[in-house]
Formats: sequence, structure tokens, C-alpha cells
Amino acid sequence: MALRLTRRTATRGAIALMCVVSVTTGAFTGIGSAAPGEPDGDAASGRHELTKTLATTCPFADPVGPLELAAKTTASLPASMTVGQPVTIDGLVVSFSLPRAAAQQLLGTGSTLEGGLTFQLLLEQGKVKDALTVPMTIAATGLPGEGDLSLVATGKLPAFSPSAAGVLRIRVTAPKLALGVTGAPPEQPAEQVTCSADGGQDLSFGSVAVLAAGPPAADEPAPEKKAAPGPRPAGPQKHSLIAEEPPPDDTTTMVLPLQPNQVDNTSTIAKTGATIRSKPAALANGVWLNITDAEGFPVRSEVTGELAFAPVTVSYLGYGFLPISATVEFLPVDYQRSTMIHSFGTLLDGLLRNHLDVVSRLSNVKVNGVPLDAGPDCVSETPMAIDMIGEYDPFGGGFIQTDPKNPDPKFRGFTLPPFKNCGAAEKLSSLFTGQNSGPGNQASARLTIIPLCAEADHRKCPPVAQIPPETFRKSR
Repeated sequence: MALRLTRRTATRGAIALMCVVSVTTGAFTGIGSAAPGEPDGDAASGRHELTKTLATTCPFADPVGPLELAAKTTASLPASMTVGQPVTIDGLVVSFSLPRAAAQQLLGTGSTLEGGLTFQLLLEQGKVKDALTVPMTIAATGLPGEGDLSLVATGKLPAFSPSAAGVLRIRVTAPKLALGVTGAPPEQPAEQVTCSADGGQDLSFGSVAVLAAGPPAADEPAPEKKAAPGPRPAGPQKHSLIAEEPPPDDTTTMVLPLQPNQVDNTSTIAKTGATIRSKPAALANGVWLNITDAEGFPVRSEVTGELAFAPVTVSYLGYGFLPISATVEFLPVDYQRSTMIHSFGTLLDGLLRNHLDVVSRLSNVKVNGVPLDAGPDCVSETPMAIDMIGEYDPFGGGFIQTDPKNPDPKFRGFTLPPFKNCGAAEKLSSLFTGQNSGPGNQASARLTIIPLCAEADHRKCPPVAQIPPETFRKSR
């Protein structure tokens, strides 16, 4: 049974909406603030630029053979959408560099290459998923005097209308290529290649808040009610996230950018008893999505954001007697290309159920004071899934943790996977795996609101105050 939001929570949310939107308008879009009185160009236009570089493998035919290409996708997306109103994704460009030797083989006696490229934008909203195929054109491009051949594909999607309120998440896929010599005869068609994305990558391109359609203004006539549509004729299935006639929506959606949260994280490794106290981190680009029905009951409530942890040195006793120290890092799944860990949580009745996927990396290992070269990329074989639960207020902070006694198994602790790529001079992966890896590890995180400060001298700003759990509970 859904629980009703308290009057105090609703009032606090309304007040915070007015304050936060007026102070931190750029938090959701990731756009910096302009000088006072001067609107930021991107923020004023209501759009933000997104860029994603995907490592792909493209199996060209011999003699070119398989190529590793970095496909860079850029586009301009709206900061928010409204149900039933058409929107566009503009400035779509996919660019990549074709190695010079491969370009020369494809050109043969020709002077320029041209062709096409298609890829998909994967749309996800809650449990509903869709895919938009994007056709693009690669203009005729000649090989430069030296270096690789840079190819650029451009295209445009028609406007579409989101059919439901919420957060629309967008991912990209590896492209399909068709490259041929300009002016080639029909019997010499362009070579078609289906590229694949290399493993271990985050395909996320961006997310957009989809707002519920508001009531018409007082001086505007209400739209005429249309007759209910009859059965759909047989034919291709339409997108479930894109509708010409959006269904009626009696929910209320609030998408609130949050003040930054300071995150103080502690982890305990079961096998060694080592305690990892991470340096304070900041939850940036925090967003609270809250959807309620016509009677005020919560339909969906999510808290998302990005954070990065600094490396920390940990000391413990290996096998119970051998002094060992190491630098430990918690990294994003796509740590080779990004630095921010995505945090996702659902919030219901004051309880936050939070999820992180992180990779652990070891370095600067010393055994009894003697350095042991772990190599540059000694990491866990797979990401660690860390689920924590606890009291949290989007405007007051909170404390979340794993709990061995929790009735839900996923909150009882996390598993540290085996390690790989460890050891520069000798293989050390099995050693580190035997010492550290296994289930039953514990984690906790205290989230404290970082207060906004308007003082020109930052030294006059108040320090971040720790919130004891008992104080937080009494304030509810």
C-alpha cells in the first residue's frame, strides 16, 4: 500500500523548490552559472550539449580487417520536456578517425570516401524501453597529406513527443558503417560493417526530465476533448515512449535539483577486518524526482547523482599476522574513460534504498614495509554492487548502510569480486583475491547537506556540520 506524504514534507518540498531553483538552476543540466544578471547561454536556451565516446570494434573485410574505432557522438538535448509537446534532439554528429593504412586500402585509386552511418538511441523510462534508429550521412572526404582520415557523419531526427512524465534516460549503440569510393560504379558497392561496442563500457548518453503537462492558463480555452481512439489497425508496432496521443495524466511531477551532499563513506572487508574510511566526497548534480497521484500519494520517488572517491591508504594484517598496506580506490564501471560514479536510489516514507556499481583498484602495496608492484591496473574482475538503506531527507541529509540482519539479502552486505591484472613482475591476482575477495563486506555512508554560502570570502562560510542519527530522527 502506498504511503501518503506528510504535510510537512510537501511544504518543505515546495519551499525548497522555490529556493533551490532560484539558486542552483544549472545543477541538473551541469551548466555553470553566469555572472549576476547575465543569463547563461545554454541555460537560457533550455538545452545542454552531450558528448559520448564509445570504443568499438569494426570487422572490415580483408585486407583492411578488424579496426578499433573510437566513435564520438555529440548532440544538443533539451534540459526538460513536457508530456505531449514535441521536442527535438539537434546537432547530432558522429565522428571517428579511420587509420591511414585502412583508408588507403579502401580508396584504392579513388580520391575521396563517402557513405552512411546508422546507430540507435536507446530510450528508457522506468521499465519501458524503446529504440530510435538514426540514419546519418558521411560526406565525401579526401585523405589528408599525412595522418589518419577523419570522417564526420551528420543527421537529424524528427521531433517527437514523450508520452509519460518521469526521467527519460538515453544510451547510444555502436554504429553500422557503409563506406565506399566517391563515384564508384554500381558493381562496386560500399562496404557495410556492423561495429560492436567493447565490453565494460557505460553506454549512458544523458537523461532528460519529462514534466507532466500543466493545466491551461486562465485566459486560455481548455482543449477540446477528443473521442477515445478505436482499436489500432494491424501494422508496425509504435514506440511505447513516443505517442502522438499521450494518455491522460493526473499525476504531479516535481524534478528538484538538490544542493550538493557531502558523503562520508566507510567500508569494512570481512576477510581482513580492514576498515576503509574514504575521504569526504561530494554528491554532485543531485536530482530528486517525485511523482504523486491526484490524491498526493507517491507514485515514484528517485534520488540520483554523481560522485567520485579519492584514493585512500589502508593498513591491515594479511593472514592475521603479516602487516600489509595498500592504496584502495573505488572507481566507476567505465573508469578508463570517466571519473564519476552514478548513484541511484528510491525514496519512500523517508527510507532511501541506494545502489552503486563500483570497481576496486589496488596500488602502492607494501608487505611488511617492502614494496610489492601490483601493476597499473590491478582491479576487481567485475563491478561490486553495493546496496545500502537508511533514513534520508533530500533537504536534510541522512545515513544509509548495509545491515547483516536486514530481511532483504541484497542489503546484508556486498561481495568483493576476485582481482585481475595484478602484478608487474609476477602474477599477484590470486594472492590479492585470496586475501580480500568474498562476501559479507559492509558499507555505510553519511550524507550531509553542504550549505550554500554567499560570502565572497570562503573562510567566512560555516563548516559542514555532522548530523548524528539520533538528531536526524528527532527532527523528522
